[in-house]
Amino acid sequence: MPTHALLPAARRIVADMQALLDSTPLAAAHVRVAADAWTLGEIVGHLIDSASNNHQRFARLRLGNLDGFPGYKAEAWVLAQDYAACDFPMLAGLWTQYNALLLHLAATTPAAALGHVWRRPDHAGGPLTLEFLVADYYDHLRLHCQHYGDRLAEVLALQEQPD
Repeated sequence: MPTHALLPAARRIVADMQALLDSTPLAAAHVRVAADAWTLGEIVGHLIDSASNNHQRFARLRLGNLDGFPGYKAEAWVLAQDYAACDFPMLAGLWTQYNALLLHLAATTPAAALGHVWRRPDHAGGPLTLEFLVADYYDHLRLHCQHYGDRLAEVLALQEQPD
C-alpha cells in the first residue's frame, strides 16, 4: 500500500495511542505487574526508541539507499535508559511530538523515495523498502497500542484490589 494511502490508518492508531496516554493515571505509570513485564512507562519508552530508530531510517532513506545501518535490541535499550524511573508526562509528551514528526515525514515522503532500500546483513529476508518500513512502523505501533491498553487494564484492576 503506498505510504499516502496508509495515512488515515496511521493517524487513527496515533490518536488511539494518544488517548491511552491521556487516560493513564500517574499512579499507574510505573506499576510492574510481573518481574518480566514492562511497566506502562517502559512501553512508552520502547515506543520512543522505535520512533527514534525509525525516524533515522525514514530520513536517511528519503535521500537514497541505506547499507548497514544498525538495528536495535529493544530489551537492552529499555533497561539501559531506565524508563522505569522516567517522568511519565515527559515520556508521553516526547512520544506525542515524535509521532507528529513521523506522520509529517510519512505524509511528505516523495513517491520516488518509497522504493529506496535498507540492506541489513542480519536480515535474511532481503532489502527493506522505505514504503515497507513506514507501514511496518504503524503495524508495530498498533500491536503496542493493544499491549498498552491491556497492561493499563491489568494495572488498574490491580490497583482496585483491596489490600
